[in-house]
Amino acid sequence: MSVTYLGAAGQALDPDRLIARAEAAVGASDWGEPPFRDALEILCRSAVDEARLEGPRLAALTDKLQTRLIHRLQLMRDRRAYPEIPRQEIKRPLIVTGLPRGGTTILHAVLSKDPAARSPLNWEATEPSPPPRAEHFHDDPRFLAAKAAMAKIDPALLAVHTMGADLPEECLMLMEMAFRSVNLTMAAYLPSYMRWILDEADMRPAYDFHRQVLQHLQAFAPKDHWALKSPVHINWLGTLLAAYPDARMVIVHRDPAKVLPSVASMLSLVRGRNGPVDPHVIGKEVFDEWSVATERLMAFRANRPRPDQFFDVHFTDFNRAPMEVIGAIYTHFGMRLTDEARAAMTAFLDDNRPGKHGGHTYTAEEFGLSTGPIRDRFAAYIETYGVATPTSP
Repeated sequence: MSVTYLGAAGQALDPDRLIARAEAAVGASDWGEPPFRDALEILCRSAVDEARLEGPRLAALTDKLQTRLIHRLQLMRDRRAYPEIPRQEIKRPLIVTGLPRGGTTILHAVLSKDPAARSPLNWEATEPSPPPRAEHFHDDPRFLAAKAAMAKIDPALLAVHTMGADLPEECLMLMEMAFRSVNLTMAAYLPSYMRWILDEADMRPAYDFHRQVLQHLQAFAPKDHWALKSPVHINWLGTLLAAYPDARMVIVHRDPAKVLPSVASMLSLVRGRNGPVDPHVIGKEVFDEWSVATERLMAFRANRPRPDQFFDVHFTDFNRAPMEVIGAIYTHFGMRLTDEARAAMTAFLDDNRPGKHGGHTYTAEEFGLSTGPIRDRFAAYIETYGVATPTSP
């Protein structure tokens, strides 16, 4: 598309300028496949026209895009330098998805503690090049830098979302380098980009690049299987399973009346670090996004010929007896839960009990949300999956 970028935001977020700077920084211009320019154009235009970014908020998004362009060039350079990378096969990944704020993060983290499992860790997703080496996981300078950065993170954010340099990251962070990632809306309200990515975009390039990143991370640090996670996968299950037809899917369910206010609170906190936010706009955003997502989940599974490819987990069950749920997942998919894995998972759960980093305080009303309308809108989802809808907080 042909566009003109005006003003401070337009100049900072001019795709040509961002691309040129990345090429100069890396000393390379081979961007590889699949193409990404259309997504970058739509993202930048949305940010310029709609987000009205300035100051720290503009700097944050500009730095994010510039950094991810550099990372993409570096990964393509590594792919040419190490023939082991493109030869990697990604077999039977275990993928956690479902409504956010419903236990997907802690479940993913627990599954990653199996010594046979490989997950993209925060430090290597943050700085993926050169390809990580298993023998240097705990002394790689990137790990040490990420660990130091995590020590300075806002405690309020840790109370909302568990994070750590050696904890697993979700798939959206890898897909940022394809510029088809909802993660890129965490910094600012980008309605046209969000509409495009959810309703119009071909997501195959995102999953194609996702596979390339897994190959990159696996080449010199392989394990038996990948343990992956992202709630937004429920929007594109057909595309995901076309990329990974042998994937083992774990779908997490929780009362939407509990989920949506929590999502809105987290998004408000993240965006609010660099400027003011409108809580009611955020509330409507998450209400619309996740109601559509659950409709897509139900429609896809209603016509999926392989129900054995899915295992449903309920937040209430996992909260009550997490290791029973883990055991049921392994049994369903014919996986072996070793004593070593069970011990590592149990130790992690013991060390990461709810409230470890403090409480997460919010109300639905501050985001223009309320229990009745939420449960009405999600009634089909609640009924289809037998989701518990407790009356207590």
